[in-house]
Amino acid sequence: MIDKNENRILNIIKYSPIVFILFCSIFIGYFIKIEHTKNIKAEKEQLQKSFVEQERSRVEFITKKAYELIAKKDKTKTEILRTKLKNHVTNAYNIAMSIYENNKNTKSKEEITKLIKDALRQIRFLSGRGYFFIFSMKGTSILNASFPKIEGKDLWEYQDAKGTFLLKEMSAILKKQDEVFYDWYWNKPDYENNPEYLKVGFFKKFEPYDWFIGTGEYMHDFTKEVKKEALEVVQNLEYKNDGYIFIIDSKGEIISTLHKQMIGVNIHEFNINRELSKKFDLFVSSNRKGEFFNYKVYKEIDDTKPKNKTAYMKKFDNWNWVIGSGFNIEDVDFVIEERQKILEDKYDNYLKKLIILSTIFLAVVLVLSFFISKYLEKIFIAYKTVLKNKNENLLRAQKLAKLGDWELDISSNEIYWSDEVYKIFDIAEDKKIDLSFMESLIDQEDKKTFANSIKRVIEKGEKHCCICKIKRQKDNKTLWLDFKGEIDKSNNTIIGTIQDITVRKNLELEKEQHEKILYQQSKMAAMGEMLNNIAHQWRQPLSTISTAATGIKLQKDMDILKDEDLTHAMDNINNSAQYLSQTIEDFRNFFNPKNSSYKELSLNESIDKSLSLVEAQFKAKSIAIIKNIEEIRLFTLENEFIQVLINILNNSRDALLEQTIENKVIMINSKVENEILTLEIIDNAGGISEEIINRVFEPYFTTKYKGQGTGIGLYMSQEIVTKLLKGHISVSNKEFEYENKSYKGACFTIVQNINSKK
Repeated sequence: MIDKNENRILNIIKYSPIVFILFCSIFIGYFIKIEHTKNIKAEKEQLQKSFVEQERSRVEFITKKAYELIAKKDKTKTEILRTKLKNHVTNAYNIAMSIYENNKNTKSKEEITKLIKDALRQIRFLSGRGYFFIFSMKGTSILNASFPKIEGKDLWEYQDAKGTFLLKEMSAILKKQDEVFYDWYWNKPDYENNPEYLKVGFFKKFEPYDWFIGTGEYMHDFTKEVKKEALEVVQNLEYKNDGYIFIIDSKGEIISTLHKQMIGVNIHEFNINRELSKKFDLFVSSNRKGEFFNYKVYKEIDDTKPKNKTAYMKKFDNWNWVIGSGFNIEDVDFVIEERQKILEDKYDNYLKKLIILSTIFLAVVLVLSFFISKYLEKIFIAYKTVLKNKNENLLRAQKLAKLGDWELDISSNEIYWSDEVYKIFDIAEDKKIDLSFMESLIDQEDKKTFANSIKRVIEKGEKHCCICKIKRQKDNKTLWLDFKGEIDKSNNTIIGTIQDITVRKNLELEKEQHEKILYQQSKMAAMGEMLNNIAHQWRQPLSTISTAATGIKLQKDMDILKDEDLTHAMDNINNSAQYLSQTIEDFRNFFNPKNSSYKELSLNESIDKSLSLVEAQFKAKSIAIIKNIEEIRLFTLENEFIQVLINILNNSRDALLEQTIENKVIMINSKVENEILTLEIIDNAGGISEEIINRVFEPYFTTKYKGQGTGIGLYMSQEIVTKLLKGHISVSNKEFEYENKSYKGACFTIVQNINSKK
């Protein structure tokens, strides 16, 4: 079914072309009959207008082309200057190196230095402004072709206008690289008050004498040269209709024009055109970049009759120039006279043809309008059906996803909710909703988060994105909702979606709880390993204490105990007791929560702490641990870092115990690049089967016999590295050499920033 509004649209499509054409035909007939003479006049005016518009477009085009040419000159001037400076310094370097190579075996350093200075002192370039200077890497002036008085002086502490220690900074740079472009500020003696100007320079290290050779150019001087080149290019440009480009500086002085006698004339000081002078001043002081001017102008100083002129001018602020081009209005008259005769002859024929063609066109349009309207009606109905189906599918999808849309009117704070949002909040659909009511539904803990997010959307245009809890009023049920939205500035509204993610959030909370349990299991497993290690580590010192005490007692009973024997025995007992105490202290520190905080530590010391907790079992099993560790300072969680190391070491130990190889080896390697630590732990147990290597970090996955492994050690190591240490852990099979023998084993690689908080 088609409702009234849709039927009205179809009727407009069907009949509006016919009505429009009939109206146009009547109007054209009336216009042809009554306004023939007036129409001829309008054609003339249109011709004049068209000519002016074409000329305006032409002068605007050539002005912008000239502007682009000048802008390109200005944009590339630094790169061009740098290329020139580098070429000159390279030539100077080659001259100096040639003198050095030809005389190094026959002359002293002082003699060679003089030869180099004499060779470079008189060389000039960049229109005589360019010269070379040489400094030692310690800041002593060796050569300054323009300021010889400073030669031999120590300028190590010299600062430019910006406070930069030039020689210190240059020496530091050239210690790292052989050549460099460099900008600094230097005195310009030719100017009043001897000011400092920006210089662009190039420096190249001269290795034989620990010098650097350089040169520089004041950007101020080079810009003048570039301006001169730009003026020459602009003056030589040719355009049709005797067009040309003129350039005036911001103070009104003409610096380029086709009329040479006008160059240097100031439009404000001579009686050339007061109107132009005022308009020019207003344009220069405004924020406008380009503008058309209509004015009367004297082409020469002694002209008595001014010409009506239109010009387009565009400011080039970098050089304080105004670039322009124009045309004379009087040039239009001749063209109009020639065209007028042709127009009048053609116009009569045009009227006859127009009437015939209008009649034919009307008939054709009537037929086409009928068929097109029928076709459009068919498409309209089909589109309406498709749109209806898509809307129904969208509503079903929102219902399944528990997703609804909303819109906030920022001016009134009124909120529109879709049906699904009303269902999520379990509120009657006739309830009037505003921002205050919506905020009242948010849990107290999340109110501020929600309000701040809305505030940032309104004030900064950021996207609204926050997850909040609500408690439904009817059933007192707690829900987790995901709020999203963005501002629509054109309508001053915020539009977005609300999705019920309670199920997903509960699963996430369950996962977090499960991970806490896994972490505790891993900690308990580590504690079991530690207790087992302590048992191994205590056997030797306990045996030492027992032997010393028994020996003292026996010597005492036999009355042969000497003081030195007693002292020696007591020292052994004390040393063993201290070792036992340190073992307990290491164990206590590992499980001390105070050590589970970010702090700076030594990588080498952390690895030693890890080894001290497990070394007894490794020594008992004849497993050698080889360290290739750089002295690196880390900012990380020490206990968690040590736990990861112990888990990997224990995994390698268990793998080695399953092998019947003679030399059991674990290698620990480290390196740092760009503040990124790469730590490798490699064993020679033959590696991990390719079928299971991708599963070793899965929880509860183990290849050990039942009861010998929990399968959570490597999983928790991955969780600690990725989530707490903000790094990455991986495993691969790798071949390596040790003591001229080739081995293969599992390589665990930890990659993390040396500052884990980054």
